[in-house]
Amino acid sequence: MNSVILMALLCLRMAACASPHESSESKRERSIEEAAASLEGKSDADSLAAAALLLQRDPARTLELLARATTLAPQRPDLAWLHTQACGKVSGCDSQAEAERLRILDPGNGAAWLPAVAVAEKAHDDAMQLSALSALARADHVDLYWTTLIVHLTRAVIATGDISSRDALTEMIGVLAVATIPAYRTVSQLCSGTRLDDRATLEDCRAAAWALQRGDTVITEMEGAHIAQRLWSEDSPQWLAASEARHTYEYRAAQLAHSSHNAFADNRVADDFLALCAHNHREQDVWIAELVADGKRPLPPAIGAP
Repeated sequence: MNSVILMALLCLRMAACASPHESSESKRERSIEEAAASLEGKSDADSLAAAALLLQRDPARTLELLARATTLAPQRPDLAWLHTQACGKVSGCDSQAEAERLRILDPGNGAAWLPAVAVAEKAHDDAMQLSALSALARADHVDLYWTTLIVHLTRAVIATGDISSRDALTEMIGVLAVATIPAYRTVSQLCSGTRLDDRATLEDCRAAAWALQRGDTVITEMEGAHIAQRLWSEDSPQWLAASEARHTYEYRAAQLAHSSHNAFADNRVADDFLALCAHNHREQDVWIAELVADGKRPLPPAIGAP
């Protein structure tokens, strides 16, 4: 996966590539602090979850707020995923138990098995890692609830009245990236080297790569494509499909870098982006909608219609 392109695009989307005046940046930070304080005092799940992410420099406080949020909305898998990720960052918290709640809420989602992979790696337990990989291989997809969380939590921040749509969206995308995007490195390492000499492991890795490619974020899909190209021969349909997916990603990333939607130039563009997220389950589909709205082709010339 071309992580340089991914990070560059994230930088653009967060408007972090610009260099705002120090006074403007300080004002924005104060507004975020005020919004976090306001959200923390509310009693609905989205406000508490948004506060948790804005305050994630304090992992214990973040975990406490997310525990309250999931108690208020126990049927929300997106909040369960946030809670699971936060739990893994606090010593003594049982991330496996939190992940089990997500498995019950969304049985087909392989994201619920990623904490088990991470725990097994830390414990240097090879058998446990392979067991978690097998569970991931049985998943249908790997969803991080990206667009859902962006909509719910950004709107909660906006509702405080302390911060603009543009700044709320920019901030929430940044903190969600830190809080919810897992380190796929462990899965990638499991699916490499001499481990692949074992037929069962190879098949589990192939199935896990497919589940990742069906994920709801670009980074998850691309990680799956990257792994898939390692596991299949270059003349196979699976390798070619992964190659096409990566080519399509690179094309769309380049187009979006010059899009009128880039960096959320103002509140109207931010509101339009939130509306797209509300109507599209996958980040990839939001990208397509943005390109179409901007009069650009969503597929590379070699793939799309002439």
